[in-house]
Amino acid sequence: MTSGPAASTTMAQIAEEWDSYQEIPAIDEAYAEALGDQFAGQFSGATPHYLEQLAARLGWSTTTRVLDAGCGTGGLTAALAARTGCTAVGLDASPAAVRVARTRLAGRPEADRVSYAVGDMGDPDLPPASFDAVLAIGSGYWSDPATTVGHWRSLLRGDRPAVVVVISRILRPQTPHDIELTLQEGLFAPHPDWETALRTAGFDLEVRDLTEADAQCVERLYAALARRLPALRDQLGDAPGERYLAEVRVLRDEHRAGRMRRTEIVARLGGGHDPA
Repeated sequence: MTSGPAASTTMAQIAEEWDSYQEIPAIDEAYAEALGDQFAGQFSGATPHYLEQLAARLGWSTTTRVLDAGCGTGGLTAALAARTGCTAVGLDASPAAVRVARTRLAGRPEADRVSYAVGDMGDPDLPPASFDAVLAIGSGYWSDPATTVGHWRSLLRGDRPAVVVVISRILRPQTPHDIELTLQEGLFAPHPDWETALRTAGFDLEVRDLTEADAQCVERLYAALARRLPALRDQLGDAPGERYLAEVRVLRDEHRAGRMRRTEIVARLGGGHDPA
């Protein structure tokens, strides 16, 4: 889910808001109920099964190195490595989220192929030509796409590197009520134009609609959170607990109104690209 101040948002503000939601039992339990055995231990509608399918489509294997840009608490980063054998690096602006990710990774079989770092996903301080793919699931709301794509392009290597952006969008302008609930402005129209930024940078795009599955997940998540409202109030505080539930209610209601879309953008570069 998204949270944080909606106006003049900085990555530091977003990270601070996210920190307050780490390891809240009622939230983790609600996501686990909504996603079942596909819950990877973090707040995302994506699942390990989805990552397996994505890796198979793109030919990721034990020789593939993937940057998970905006990894949160790292559950999907670890699941990607565990399910596909690739090497994965998770990057997130939240120090608390990265601490949780590292703690959860300790002792797992894939620990030697996964690492986490604190940093800006839109301007990663990472070596050029060091990744075969960049993956951004539900994290592409707060970075300028044109600038970010330029940085990501410099990180890519190989004959057919890829950028994958999975993003949900509400197809209406943001309202004062949305701002009061601290829903991030990047969710709302006009929203970041990743498609144009990627095409302008020379990528070939395949775009898929994932809305139906996301709508079903949000319905389950809202119901699970609503049943846990007393626990949310107890664990987050009365007002923050009610606000968290209200944020998810907005997403559910927008799906019901047909004004919410979840999109997968797979962008590939041809062979012999110049990483500079």
